[in-house]
Amino acid sequence: MSEPIIIPHKKIGNIIYAFGALCFVLIGLSFLTIPSFPIQLIGLPSIAFFGIFLVIYTKKIFSPRPLLIIDEQGITDNSSALAIGFIPWKDIENVELRHMLNQTFISVEVKSHDAYLAKMTPFQRYATKANLKMGYPLVNITLNTTGADSQTIHQRIEEDFEHYYRK
Repeated sequence: MSEPIIIPHKKIGNIIYAFGALCFVLIGLSFLTIPSFPIQLIGLPSIAFFGIFLVIYTKKIFSPRPLLIIDEQGITDNSSALAIGFIPWKDIENVELRHMLNQTFISVEVKSHDAYLAKMTPFQRYATKANLKMGYPLVNITLNTTGADSQTIHQRIEEDFEHYYRK
């Protein structure tokens, strides 16, 4: 098996996303100061929705964990709010590239959804079940903020996956 691939977070991308989320939180707060109830009603979801992303991207800015690790044990995914961490090769059923809304994902089918859903927070479980209902696999790795080529990383995962099963 070849050398592990370690893809770090690009801090600048996370800073830009956190700044954007902060702007929308501030806009939502400003809506709360307007004495019109319908406008205030718009401000609350804005604060809640973008506040979640502000927290997520702020955590990523200060996180020392790499976004993705591919090694002889398996894949460690820390790429999104729905990332589930380490997935051993023995739990992987299929890996493919998927495209959605100008984004490319490396989608990983695992053998037991229930085992991984049990490890998730309630928010992760809810969002992941929604993805499953739309036909997407349990694990979707995004490399958008890294500058890494999804096609190359997917090819490497396929090679390591095949190597594991040829042992």
